[in-house]
Amino acid sequence: MTHRTKWLGVSRPSAAPPSALLAPAEPPDEPAGSAGPGRWMARLSWRSRLGPVPVLGWLALAVVVVTVLALFVAGAGGSTNLSGLPWDSGVYPEDGTPAGAAAFAAWRGRPLDVVDAWSARATWAQIDDPTWLYQRWQGQPYTMAFGVPMIPEGVPGVSLQACANGAYDAYWREFGQVITSYGLGRSVIRLGWEFNGTWYVWKATDPAVWAQCWQQIVTAARATAPNLQWDWDVNRGVSAGLANPVLAYPGNAYVSMIGVDSYDSWPPATTAAGWQTQLNGPQGLNYWLRFAKAHGKLLSVPEWGNVATGTSAGGDDPQYVQDMRDFFAANAADIAFECNFQGYQSTTGASYGADPTVPRASAAYKAGF
Repeated sequence: MTHRTKWLGVSRPSAAPPSALLAPAEPPDEPAGSAGPGRWMARLSWRSRLGPVPVLGWLALAVVVVTVLALFVAGAGGSTNLSGLPWDSGVYPEDGTPAGAAAFAAWRGRPLDVVDAWSARATWAQIDDPTWLYQRWQGQPYTMAFGVPMIPEGVPGVSLQACANGAYDAYWREFGQVITSYGLGRSVIRLGWEFNGTWYVWKATDPAVWAQCWQQIVTAARATAPNLQWDWDVNRGVSAGLANPVLAYPGNAYVSMIGVDSYDSWPPATTAAGWQTQLNGPQGLNYWLRFAKAHGKLLSVPEWGNVATGTSAGGDDPQYVQDMRDFFAANAADIAFECNFQGYQSTTGASYGADPTVPRASAAYKAGF
């Protein structure tokens, strides 16, 4: 079993929140440009290039090939994913495009396994038929992790209660049909992400209704997209919207993995105590790791990264990057994936690469990832 299929198969063997402005900027709901770079393969005809080869020669060649492959896998820590890391590693690229993802991978010197993306979210059409978004990522070599709203932000009268009652099932059947038609039917869906905060219209003010809405959406979408992976994704720490997010857990049958978004803020990890709060404090990383294990799920960290602006920002903090890397490495067998958020164009203000806004953190990331 490869590292990737361990979480695409759904199951395992037997503080104050960050500002709402941390949410990634949405691209306009318009047709995308180029689909960006994809994978290519050069096919060789060994027999035509090498001439006739005796049977024993072919056997010897096969042994060499198998040995080289075994050494490669062993050298990558046994991982068979694209990145070669013991867990699936990804990014939200600054510009939200395949070209940006490819540039980030080239900069860090290691391929990406996963890429985060979001659609616009004002109308039902932007949620269930974001053609420009799916065209942009169609055929790319990554597992896509899409942030998907439970209800649109710009439609008067929509509600989680109506969702829970099944009023919007037709939209979600359409959602499944459209995403599957673009070859993205195995994507991760971060449905109603960060619902324990106060900054999204789908906030879980009534956790029982929220959970029922989740169940209704997943059931409807599975009718047309049975292979989507559903990421129940909280914001790290005790948030003002819902102090106990577990009250909104919709049940193992409706969840593929447990997610936690965790930035270097509230509190920043610029001190050992700050990192310990992020790691072991109330509803910290280890709390959600234990919760995931208890429910037979892997843990995702779909958004993490440095924060250079705003209240409680950690700034250019390389130790945070190393601490997060150590967390992923220590728990690799229980990690579904992680995506670093490149936020120069958003209010996180932190980005890596050739012209970083947080150069020491950028260097730590390149060295560790």
